[in-house]
Amino acid sequence: MALTTKHIEGDLLMLRIMFPDGMTVTVATGRNGKSVSVAPNDSELAERLSSIFQWSTDRVGEPDYPFTSLNQVIYGMETLARSAMSIEQFIEGLREVLEVSDRHPMPEVGVRAPSLTVVDLSPSGNGWIVDARFLRGERFKLAINKASIGWAADPPEPMRDKEVMKILSGVKGARVSSDEDLALLVMEVAHYSSDIAGWLQGMHSAISEESRS
Repeated sequence: MALTTKHIEGDLLMLRIMFPDGMTVTVATGRNGKSVSVAPNDSELAERLSSIFQWSTDRVGEPDYPFTSLNQVIYGMETLARSAMSIEQFIEGLREVLEVSDRHPMPEVGVRAPSLTVVDLSPSGNGWIVDARFLRGERFKLAINKASIGWAADPPEPMRDKEVMKILSGVKGARVSSDEDLALLVMEVAHYSSDIAGWLQGMHSAISEESRS
């Protein structure tokens, strides 16, 4: 799998992806605009990636587009890269996740494609609200505020809901990531889950992976 590093400083946001074959992709956004580069230099791959990235960022904020901020797009790219073994596989996944085309071949094995889960992420006061509606009819709403976390699920399951609050409160209390990063993680895992149980299992895996990195 590819290794990723993310750097945020002021209005500069940079994501570097290092693939097992030695290829590196760098995505940067800032006051000077957006750029995508590939090392060793490959203008054709860089142009393809840049086109996908630009197309996606142009749609951010549109009513029918699942990503509502540039940070979400970058986070989606980072999450996808961790499941890709090559730039080509990464590009195939991007075309699915960022919805570049309505009809396109499914990603190669190893790149997860989103389920039909609908997830909305929106700012709320000093925090964030994640509203997820799963294919099987389940739904949850998560509110992450500066000093608290609120959780409501339909249908409710007391034992599971207690576990959800424990794992989310643990991440927030550890202060290893910002509230926005936690909300983005919740949203991203939900995109690949078909129900709340699957989402909770995915959260356990994602948090364990981050703690090891």
